[in-house]
Amino acid sequence: MKKSHKFILTLLAVLTLLLVGNPSSTYASGPTYSRFGVGDLVRNGHGRIDAMGGAGIALVGDGFINGLNPAGLTKISLTRISGGFEYSSYYSNDGVKSSRYSRGMFEGVSFAIPIAKSLGITMLMESSPFSNVNYAIEQKDSVLTQNFYGAGGLSLLSLGGSVSPMKSLSLGLKVNYVFGRIEQVAKFTFADPSFTNSQIDRSNYYSGFTFTLGSIYEGVGRLLKSSFLDSLSLGFVLTTPAVLSVTHESILTTSASFDTTATGSGTVDLPLAIGVGASYAFSDRYHVTGDFSFENWGSAKFFGSHPADIRNSTRVALGFEALPSRETGSFWGTVVYRAGIYYHSTYYRVNGQPIDEWFVTGGLGIPIGPDARMNVGLHAGIRGTTSANLQRDTIFGLTLSLSASEAWFLKIEEE
Repeated sequence: MKKSHKFILTLLAVLTLLLVGNPSSTYASGPTYSRFGVGDLVRNGHGRIDAMGGAGIALVGDGFINGLNPAGLTKISLTRISGGFEYSSYYSNDGVKSSRYSRGMFEGVSFAIPIAKSLGITMLMESSPFSNVNYAIEQKDSVLTQNFYGAGGLSLLSLGGSVSPMKSLSLGLKVNYVFGRIEQVAKFTFADPSFTNSQIDRSNYYSGFTFTLGSIYEGVGRLLKSSFLDSLSLGFVLTTPAVLSVTHESILTTSASFDTTATGSGTVDLPLAIGVGASYAFSDRYHVTGDFSFENWGSAKFFGSHPADIRNSTRVALGFEALPSRETGSFWGTVVYRAGIYYHSTYYRVNGQPIDEWFVTGGLGIPIGPDARMNVGLHAGIRGTTSANLQRDTIFGLTLSLSASEAWFLKIEEE
């Protein structure tokens, strides 16, 4: 057991060193596509689902918190906490130059507290990122050097719960408060000193509410009178559209030491998002999951108009999981093995070019206690294109998350 733990720690250290590499090779900071919309959207299903290609809308069970579908909470029997961290390394190429940069991101924390186990009533409290903005771009010619920087993003605070009105049906609801600040800087420097250099600092603060509704149905086999389909579950999730209130401030600074500040307000739309999924279990040890998701960004308006760089988004994912054998006596026999793949047409369309991404994922669920696992995940993929003077990203990532339970609010019977 001790040798196995040492091997895992060594493996994680080597992977981290390979991902970090030499920071002096960095040419740009952050994913440049995050300058559009509200930044790179974060899909966080938590450690188990993320390692399975992000497919998990139809998953329900006691040992994890389903971050995609609140209906997946109904079988949690003890108070459970889940949280994690992601580290990603980007290798970018625009057809002329290449650069390397990296980022780390907190994946959020979730608490699930069972209230009435017989009815599947579980309360959920969650804090997680919604989007991330982090870029630095330089455009230079003989006359003008333009520098663009961005940082910040949006976050979610969610409160929700689940209920199981019948044995085969689980329902869930989350109220999501979306908030956060995105700061962007545009700096213009002229080679000719007779021109005035300038810098524009923009700061936007977003806030608003959405609702997430979910359901999971496990009675397909009984409904169709097929024993083969007894292990099939179907899931559905919907997040309502919202109009975020935005307060913004702009500061124009020139080389003549003259500042002009402008403030105002506006709105930004978050679109309707829907997803469907299926999960099938073989021999109570193997899970195959698949999801399809759609977000209607094509009708979203930013400050009264629809940006040309934003389009509808779809995502297709497939995942696999092998659970431990009950009879195993070895450490490796208690480890959960996961793998997945997904295709995502992002909501970016830059210079008329759709920005798509393909990823493969994998991971392990390593037991670290009676009812706790350290989930280790890896993902690798490509995003974007070098056509139309755009950027192609090759992305490698490592995620570490913890899922554990604790016996809270138990009623102790007196003898």
